Amino acid sequence: LYFKIKSTLLVSIYILIFIICIDILKFKEFKMYCLDLPYPEVKVQSKNPKYIDLILLNYASSVSEFNSIAQYSYQQIILSCKNKEIYQTLSGISIVEMHHLELLGKIILMLGGDPIYCINNKKKNYWSSKLIDYNSSSIKDILTIDINHEKAAIKQYKETITKIDDSCINDILKRIILDEEFHIQLLVNLYSKYVE
Repeated sequence: LYFKIKSTLLVSIYILIFIICIDILKFKEFKMYCLDLPYPEVKVQSKNPKYIDLILLNYASSVSEFNSIAQYSYQQIILSCKNKEIYQTLSGISIVEMHHLELLGKIILMLGGDPIYCINNKKKNYWSSKLIDYNSSSIKDILTIDINHEKAAIKQYKETITKIDDSCINDILKRIILDEEFHIQLLVNLYSKYVE
């Protein structure tokens, strides 16, 4: 019985160490693909249902964090055997996009909404995989799609900021924009290296 407890304890310790190591690796990977600046605390000045649909556009529309995650995940699979550097970069960027998705989801909750993957809180137009651009015929096509998508995301975030009169929300959106601008730099560098 003593040896059984001891071996079970050792296995539990190994599993815990493994999980901690994975979390550390993810954190390091995360830090490589976003700016080294803190994110503002997630909060809202007050519950405002008018803002929910605006945040949902950035959360789960054709130009959104959820769509970016799906797009990058698809492209990672395509590139997994073709180009390790681009594969790793898209993987890292998608992890940052997951963090952005979480931030937006928390804002939606605080505004009184439900962070479901739809683009209108009342009509429930759900996100669809049809929104992904499946053109993966070349590295040039993939990187061009991604650069344009990041630019469109920045434009949409800036438009959202002009429609929201809540400095807490806007501070988070401005911080997300900085990451998206950094993603463009990373993608343009890959484009220069592998396409031009």
